[in-house]
Amino acid sequence: MVARTSNVTGEMKLPGLNVQVLDYRWDVDESISECEDDFILRYRPHPGQVSVAAHMKGGKVQDYGPLMFFPAHTQTETTPAKMSERTRNVMCRFTDDWFQRVWIDRHDWTAADLERCYNMHNFRIEHAMQRLSAEVTSPGFGSDLMVESLANLVAVEIARYFRDRCSPKRIRTYEGQFSARELTNIYDYIDSAINRCPTTEEISRECGISSAHLRRSFKKTTGLTLHEYVARTRLSKAQTILAETDLPLKEVAYRLGFTSSSTFSSTFRKDSGETPSGYRQRLRKGN
Repeated sequence: MVARTSNVTGEMKLPGLNVQVLDYRWDVDESISECEDDFILRYRPHPGQVSVAAHMKGGKVQDYGPLMFFPAHTQTETTPAKMSERTRNVMCRFTDDWFQRVWIDRHDWTAADLERCYNMHNFRIEHAMQRLSAEVTSPGFGSDLMVESLANLVAVEIARYFRDRCSPKRIRTYEGQFSARELTNIYDYIDSAINRCPTTEEISRECGISSAHLRRSFKKTTGLTLHEYVARTRLSKAQTILAETDLPLKEVAYRLGFTSSSTFSSTFRKDSGETPSGYRQRLRKGN
């Protein structure tokens, strides 16, 4: 069975490329089997987790992450869904010819490559997919050019993700401090995290340095611990959402990567000195 599309909220077709924002659904105990002629990248902004896992070419079963890549002509099969699923995806579909021009020479997809497909970690791709979603759902001046540019960026980042697996680029610090560019990359990665709070291990993997080196150099460069900066960033995001939307606390907690609204409320109160509801009410009264 192939995943069923229940709704398409945006779509743009260009030569060799199709970008869609769509909702998938499958019911409890249903499984998905796919083998496409195109290269497909899927980004799932909602929900943060799904109840199915999958494998390619008889490889080991792995959980789906928010960012998933499916090479052309590769069989994918999922485990039966543990519950009825409704997921939103931003999907880039690249034809074989379009995508292969980025790789220059045909890539040999190893078992190690395929194991990295289901849960990619690349904030640049995630950010580009977010922008693609905005462009195809609310097109504006030059949207076709913007979509084509973003798709090229995504394809190059995918190629780098797999080509650099054996020799990742590493950040070098000067006298134990990050350069302005390297620090900006760390900030951008933390700020771009959606529906989760990035861990030290995730950030260190993105930067290509050890967790200990990351923590030590970040503190020496900024005067803050990495944990303090991540907490401040998440508090700032929470305050913005509370101030600008009427979303229930459960949804706000989900968007920020908290496991529950109660955990979010207690963390917010600890960091800000007031509850999320109290903060929202105070702002509304002030306005």
